[in-house]
Amino acid sequence: MSIEKGRKHFVCEALYDIKALQDVITNFHSKYYGQLLMKIVGSDTIPLFLITNNGAHLRLLDTGKQFETEYFRIESIDKERCRGTISLLRAYDYEGNETASNADVVRLERTSTEKSIDLSSISAIQLLNPDLLKRKIIVEPKW
Repeated sequence: MSIEKGRKHFVCEALYDIKALQDVITNFHSKYYGQLLMKIVGSDTIPLFLITNNGAHLRLLDTGKQFETEYFRIESIDKERCRGTISLLRAYDYEGNETASNADVVRLERTSTEKSIDLSSISAIQLLNPDLLKRKIIVEPKW
């Protein structure tokens, strides 16, 4: 197996595992406690960056809502073709404004925008803190 094919296989497998974990969090239901797992975790999304073969973060544009992001949620994986469907996450700063600066991001918000991507152009995955999806931005007056 070539290095390129092995890396492609690794990325597909890793994203498949992340999707499976999201599904467990979402679909686990106890007859006594309901969706306790999702209540404990606080979100059904594991946010992530996708790193391209040239070492940059993958950035995608939502032309309808006019924003660009490098934050994603895995929606589905086709392991046979090594393709993935991801949804775009919107990034906000502490004032509630959209931001493109990683240093300013304090909250991520799911969107309905999904994109299909060829995973052969992806060399790595970086998971992010799921707390970014459940933070409430509260700006208190200084005085």
